[in-house]
Parts: sequence; structure tokens; C-alpha cells
Amino acid sequence: MNPTRRDAMGAAIALTVGSPFAPVRAAEPKLTLATFDAEVTIPIGHPCMGGGIAPAKEIVDPLLAHGFVLSGAGKPVVFVALDWCEIRNGAYDLFRNAVAKAVGTEPVRVMLCALHQHDAPIVDLEAQQLLEKHKARGAICDLAFLEKAVSRVADAAKTCLKTARPVTHIGTGEAKVEKVASNRRYLDESGKVQYNRTSASRDPKVRAGEEGTIDPLLKTLSFWNGDTPLCGLSAYATHPMSYYGKAG
Repeated sequence: MNPTRRDAMGAAIALTVGSPFAPVRAAEPKLTLATFDAEVTIPIGHPCMGGGIAPAKEIVDPLLAHGFVLSGAGKPVVFVALDWCEIRNGAYDLFRNAVAKAVGTEPVRVMLCALHQHDAPIVDLEAQQLLEKHKARGAICDLAFLEKAVSRVADAAKTCLKTARPVTHIGTGEAKVEKVASNRRYLDESGKVQYNRTSASRDPKVRAGEEGTIDPLLKTLSFWNGDTPLCGLSAYATHPMSYYGKAG
């Protein structure tokens, strides 16, 4: 995967000031990292994809929130990835504010990411409040469930601080991913531009078309204590919807 590693002191300086060429501080930063997870599975009957598909009727796999807290370069930096479809508007602020308060940092230092599965919730405070205010049919999300999920993740982030471990090295790596992603815009056999490749295309010809312009690289940032891996954060842009709409 073409990995490279550098010592945590240089990485901490880059995290703090945004440039590897900034003056080195007299005292060496001491990075620590702690990981956490929490279950955020929606209850049976909860809307999936904001009501765009059937609501949950069974739990095939639990929905999880995974995250880490990196300390030692200014106030803590938190990353959280949730098995949810989308986190919108006030729900995004609610989540970041709660996690930031739990670990003693600022909301701007909390990165929140929804992995975008469709058999999962879209949470939007303002939209749901409008629906309830006007007694509209249907729902986007359950606000009581959202509050519980936010509290559960914030508590997990706070608790994990007790198990923080030193970070001595930070690694980077990348590798090309093949036969996974493709652009919805592509050229057919005649060279004509097509836009008919959707979230779940069943036409073999559509699926077999050229992949189009995409970023094919999976990139990973890893944190180490000596030769012991502490955490790996991988990023790859795709819309992984080969299976969904089964309400589970």
C-alpha cells in the first residue's frame, strides 16, 4: 500500500500550525490517541433514508459509530464515522457540540462523517420539527432516538480518554481500488455520454461500461505506538449501494 511513517513530533506540529516548515517548538509534543465505538441502530419502524425507502422492520446488522480522540496538539481532535445515511443541519451541530463538550474541545475540532448506507437514518432537526409543527404525514427521523444516540456517542468518546495511548509515529499509505466505483456519467460503446448509471443499476451493459472519471485511490492515515498499530483511518469516495431497500 506504499506506506510511509514519520515521527509524531513532526506530525503534531503539522496538525497544530498546518505547515511542516513552521518553527519547531522547544518542547516536543506528546500525542496520545484513544478509540471508541457505540451502537446507533435505529429502532424498528424508524424511517430509512429519511422516508425515501421502507422503514426498518428487522435488524440484519447493527449500526455503529466508530471514532478516535487525538490529544496533544492543542485541544483534542475527534473523528467520528457513523453507519448513517446523512446528518443534516442542526443535527450535525448537536452531534459536534455534544462530543466536543464531552472531551473538552471545540466543535470545529470534531469531524463527523456519515458513511451513507441507505438502510439507515437521515437525521435533520429542523426538517422533522417542521413536519411535526404542521402535523404532516410521514417523518424523517425520531428526535428522541437522535438525542439518545448523540448522548451514547458522546459518553463513549469521554470514556475512551481513560485508555489513551502514546502516539510515536504516524503513517500514510495509498493503493488503487479496482472494479468497485464508477462515475454515473460515462461514454457508451458509441461514444455517447450517458447518465443512466444509478445507485443500483441492473442492466449488465450499464454496469459494464467504462468507469469514467473517478479518484481510484484508497488512502489511509495510521497511528502507531512503536510497532503497535493504534488506529487506521481510510478514505475512499464511493456510493456503496449494491444492496438496500430491504428495511433491515
